[in-house]
Amino acid sequence: MNRPLDDIRISASLVVFKPDFVLLGRTLRALEIAGQEVRARYAAHLELTLVDNSDDPQWFAALQTWTTEPSASVPAWYVSVLRSPGNLGYARGNNMVIEQADSDYHLVINPDLFAAPDCLVHAIRFMQQNRDVGLLVPSVFGENGERHYLCKRNPTLFILFLRSFAPSWIRACFQSRLDLYEMRDRNYDDRMEDIEFPSGCFMFFRTRILKQLGGFDPDYFMYFEDADIGKRMLKIARIVYVPEVKVIHKWARGTHSSFRLRLETIKSALIYLKKHTFLHALSL
Repeated sequence: MNRPLDDIRISASLVVFKPDFVLLGRTLRALEIAGQEVRARYAAHLELTLVDNSDDPQWFAALQTWTTEPSASVPAWYVSVLRSPGNLGYARGNNMVIEQADSDYHLVINPDLFAAPDCLVHAIRFMQQNRDVGLLVPSVFGENGERHYLCKRNPTLFILFLRSFAPSWIRACFQSRLDLYEMRDRNYDDRMEDIEFPSGCFMFFRTRILKQLGGFDPDYFMYFEDADIGKRMLKIARIVYVPEVKVIHKWARGTHSSFRLRLETIKSALIYLKKHTFLHALSL
């Protein structure tokens, strides 16, 4: 029996590691308002899974307790908490939910991301009207209203070096190259298609196609799992940037300020480059 057209099923995965509960509460409250907007328009089933990637069982217990408190209340969503067997990384943490997802659309969202109230309504409407799209990415702003340029072209070794290690005066010499990488030559107020490197902070997938890809590549512990899935997605479906879908990202520049995170970036970048560029041919 066919479901009515307004019967929408959305699953969502939110991976946390020793979370800031105040910040996570803001994320859930924004998601609750967006969920209410969806329920006002559709016969919707919304399911959110929090994945605890912390390697300490006390953090899992704290997360479970916190979800019962009023500050974490999201009645528009069916919420569950899933404990990973250790810190599996971002890709595997999301895959634990994706593998079990029974939905039309699957949302991958960061714990420091605040969805606009009409965010999901716009996303659903676009995906219903464009059934060859496998992934929708939003327009992203900082809390101060500054636009984040998170649609990127395929990275190169040189670009990765500039972003991760070059001092500011060297980066300034190659700012035009960096701007092209972030697609600043395009109008972010317009829709853009076939985004090569979508941001992982908010990814609205068509679940059927996401499952066809097998979810995220588990080889990536942190960073570049979004670039990888974008590369694979474009082989079978479209990726579209939809500016009407707006989110706020409380982004911390941890990748550039922490040497450990820089090393994680390099490790993931090498996996990506070996898999998708000339480095793959050199390794054969």
